[in-house]
Amino acid sequence: WLKIRDQTTTALMTANNSNLLDEFRSSSLNPSLLQSLLHRLLSHPKIHNGFVDVLKLPSVQETLGKLEESKRAVLVKTVELFAFGTIKEYYEWKEKEEVWTLNDAQLEKLRMLSVVSIAREQIEKFHSRDHGGASGSDVEMADDAPKQQPKKKNKKKKNKEGGMLSISYSRLASELHIPDNGEPYDEKKHMRQLEDLLIQCVYSNVIAAKLDQSSKSLRVEPHVALVHEPAGGASSAKGSKKDSLSGGVYGSVYSRDLNTSTPESTNAQVSRMISTLQQFLKQSNSLLSTLEHSSKASASDRKEDELRWKEVQKVLEESPSKMREAASAGGGGGGMGMMGSMMGG
Repeated sequence: WLKIRDQTTTALMTANNSNLLDEFRSSSLNPSLLQSLLHRLLSHPKIHNGFVDVLKLPSVQETLGKLEESKRAVLVKTVELFAFGTIKEYYEWKEKEEVWTLNDAQLEKLRMLSVVSIAREQIEKFHSRDHGGASGSDVEMADDAPKQQPKKKNKKKKNKEGGMLSISYSRLASELHIPDNGEPYDEKKHMRQLEDLLIQCVYSNVIAAKLDQSSKSLRVEPHVALVHEPAGGASSAKGSKKDSLSGGVYGSVYSRDLNTSTPESTNAQVSRMISTLQQFLKQSNSLLSTLEHSSKASASDRKEDELRWKEVQKVLEESPSKMREAASAGGGGGGMGMMGSMMGG
């Protein structure tokens, strides 16, 4: 929660509309102004979470109480849609007039957030099946190595690089309502629109992924930690694999708000958090075990080095006396006699 709140506060305060949060806290907030501010919030290209926190502000709660129950329900459901909903739910609720009609900027933003939710769902499925593969599924473990360079002795390298979570374009198009006019998805006509959206997701740093045109899929980068304020554009979104750990996909998608609107959703979120913490504990214990083993091995090597060094010191200490004894035994026969005695001794 603290991480999400910090990200939200940073985004709100560093964005172009730096006073947006202050306006929500204003004592002069009224229903008309609240709706206007929420439209700005939902359209803002740099704010991707913290929507529920805004609703919980005392001034916002007081203003919501001044609205008619039906209008208040529509407003809250619209904000919750951006907090933890998807574009698919939007079209379902729009037919029932349960949410606002969104503009183009808001629709694009909701689609980007939906990509995050889809990726998160598949990541959880990936963990739940214990990193196994499922044939015929929309999610596959795809090798990160290029397909054009098959080598016989590359099996170990392949296992070390791990896999990438692959989500098909057709699945994404269906979930994201592309196209939005009800037509069936056609690669020739609609793939550019889908890829533009996915590219925007990567550039906005809400997901660390690559577009694979050969397999027509989105490949989620494993083990890449997202940076809230990318300094280097797309390159920073791709990240680095040097710090990757085998056997998991973490930090690849942006954090959305937790859905605690119902007891069922709250229990689901708590279960997910417990599962994540258990996985973290498991990896921490594994890392601790590895470090302890390495520490013991280092201590053992150090003891052996100390014993060898003591032997070397002993030889060095005994060398002068042996040289004198060899010289005396040689009876002044010169250096060759002395050396010969030492060699013979």
